[in-house]
Parts: sequence; C-alpha cells; structure tokens
Amino acid sequence: MVQKQSAENIQSAWNWFVSKYEARGYKSLNQFAIATGMQKSSLSRYFHLEREIPSGTVGRLCQELKVSPEELLKAVGALGWPAKPKRNRG
Repeated sequence: MVQKQSAENIQSAWNWFVSKYEARGYKSLNQFAIATGMQKSSLSRYFHLEREIPSGTVGRLCQELKVSPEELLKAVGALGWPAKPKRNRG
C-alpha cells in the first residue's frame, strides 16, 4: 500500500492519466480499461494513488499511453516511494 497522499497529488495524478488516455482517443476510463484488458477499478486505484502500479503493468500502461516509464512513475509519485523491505526467507 502506498503512503497517504495529499489531495493535490491525487488530483494531479488523476488529471495526468485522464489527459493521456483522452489524447489517445479514449473517451472514458471504461473504454480505456476494455481496450487494454485492465480492470477499471485497478486503474482508478493506481491513479488515485491508493495502490502501487505492479511492475508487470508499467510497460503495458506506458505503451498504451505513449509515455516513458519515468514519466508514468513521476506522474504517480512512485519515484519517491520507499523501497519495500526484503523478506527473510531463511
């Protein structure tokens, strides 16, 4: 789970996402979700900063939104997230 974000950061990330998918010709989150095979609720959680974007999803989002991974991760504030502690598997 991500750290609690300010309302300003949440709004900024959401607006960034909406502007990117609209620029690609999608008229709604539902249309984007269907076209990409992603869950609408997951997309909403990622860009409302409620959940981290899984590493396996970053590439697909970048490709569809026509952005670099760095741009996507900056938009959601992920470059500032602390590293997860490593598990002790001993």
